[in-house]
Amino acid sequence: MATIVTVHGTFSSGPLEGQKWWQQGSAFACRLPELIEGTDGQLVIAPFVWTGLNSETARRRAGGSLAKRLAELEARGEPYAVIGHSHGGSVVSTALLHAARNQRPLPALQRWITIGTPFIKTERQRFLFSRLGVFGRAIYLTLLMFLFLGGLIAMGGSVDNEVGAWVLLIATFFVPLALFYGVLRFQERRRSLGFNPRLLGFAEKHFADRWFPLWHAKDEAVQCLKAVKRLDLAIFPRHFAASALNLLTVGLLPLLALLALNSPSIMNAIASRVFSIIEPSAVAELYPSGGTNIFENAAVLFLGVIVIPANLLLPGVRFDEAPMLAQIGLLVFGITLLVGAAYVLALVSSAIARLVSHGLSIILNPLTLAQLKAATYGSDTQEDFAIDASAWPVWLTRGFPPLPAEVADGIETASDRAIGTAIPKFRNIVDSLTAAETSEATSNVIADYLTWQELIHTSYF
Repeated sequence: MATIVTVHGTFSSGPLEGQKWWQQGSAFACRLPELIEGTDGQLVIAPFVWTGLNSETARRRAGGSLAKRLAELEARGEPYAVIGHSHGGSVVSTALLHAARNQRPLPALQRWITIGTPFIKTERQRFLFSRLGVFGRAIYLTLLMFLFLGGLIAMGGSVDNEVGAWVLLIATFFVPLALFYGVLRFQERRRSLGFNPRLLGFAEKHFADRWFPLWHAKDEAVQCLKAVKRLDLAIFPRHFAASALNLLTVGLLPLLALLALNSPSIMNAIASRVFSIIEPSAVAELYPSGGTNIFENAAVLFLGVIVIPANLLLPGVRFDEAPMLAQIGLLVFGITLLVGAAYVLALVSSAIARLVSHGLSIILNPLTLAQLKAATYGSDTQEDFAIDASAWPVWLTRGFPPLPAEVADGIETASDRAIGTAIPKFRNIVDSLTAAETSEATSNVIADYLTWQELIHTSYF
C-alpha cells in the first residue's frame, strides 16, 4: 500500500470528503489512482486538514501535527508522498523541519510536492524582551530591577571590600538574570525551526532531493507576496489629522471659560477690573454673590471680554463717563480686538495641528505599513516576524524555475476562461450584496459568484 497525503492551503479547510482537490472523492483524488500505483497496487488518498488560517502560528501548529502523521506512516514502513497547495506547502515544509529537529530523515517519504506555494521568510526579533510572553516579561523585568538595585548598592559603597561580599552581591543580583537569559537561549535554540543552522543543514541534506515544486510564473499569491516587501505607501498624508485637531480649539475656549466661571478668585479679579471701567453701582445688581454663582459669573465674564480689551489700549477712558456714541465705539473696538485675538489663536492652533499631524504621519505610516505587511504574510508569532516571500523554502539554498510554457499556458488559458465567465455575474452582484442583510448572507453571495478558478493560483487542479 502507498499513501498520498494532501494538504490544502489558506481558507480551504473542510471535511475529509468533498469536491475540493485535496478531499477524498474529488476529481483529482479519483484520477490519481488511475495514474499512480502503490507497491501492492493500492493507493490511499489521505487528506490532512488544518484550520487554513492566514497565520504563521496556525501553519506552524499544523506543521507539527503533520509531522506526527508522517511519523505514523514511517512507523508502518509504507511509502508515501505529500502534496501541498499554496500555504499547504508551507505546512509541509514546517513538518519536515520538525522531523529534522528530531533527527528523522523520513526514508519512506518518496516525494514532497508543493504547488503554488509562497514560502515566507522570517527574521528573529532583535531583543530578547520582544520574544517573551507576558509571564516571561514579568520575570525579566523583575530580575532586571534587581540588577539595577544591585548596581546602585555596589556604587553606593555599602558593600565590604572583601571578596566574599562581592561574590554574594553578584550571585544575588546578576547570576539570576544571566541564568534566565541562558535558559531562554537554550530553549530557543532547541525549539527554533528557522534559526538553527544544524537543523536547517540536516533538512537540506535529507529532504532537498525529494522536493518537487510546481509554480506558475504569474501565480498571484507567489508574486504578490514577493512584491509586499517592496510595498511603500503613504497611508497617512502629512495633514491627515489637522482638521480633527483644529476641532479641539472649538472646545478649548469654552473649556477655559468654564474653568474661569468655576473659580471665584479668577472671577473676582475679572469683576474688579470690569467694575472699575463701568458704573461701580452695578456690582450689587450684577455680581451680588461675589463669584459663587456661575450664572452671575457668566454675565460678568461676557462684559469682561467686551470692555477689558478696549480698556487695555485706552486705560484712561471710563465707559460710564463717555458719551453714548463713544461707548458704542469702545464696544465695537473691544469686539474687534476679541475677533483679532481669536483669529491669531486660530492661526496658531492651525499651525500646531499641522505640525502634530505631520509628526503623527511620520510615526504611523511605517507602523501601519508594517502591520499591513504582517497581515498579508500572516505574521503573528512572538519570536520572529515575516519580511519576505520566496518560491522555495528558506532552508534550501536553491529553488526551481516556474512551470514551462507548454504547461503554464494551459493553466493561464483556463484561468482566463473562468474570468470571462465570471464577468457577467458581476453585473448583478452589487444588487445581491445590497439585499443581503447578514454577514453570512454576504459571504454566500460572494461564494456564489466567485469560484476562485478565476485565479491562476487556484487553477492548477
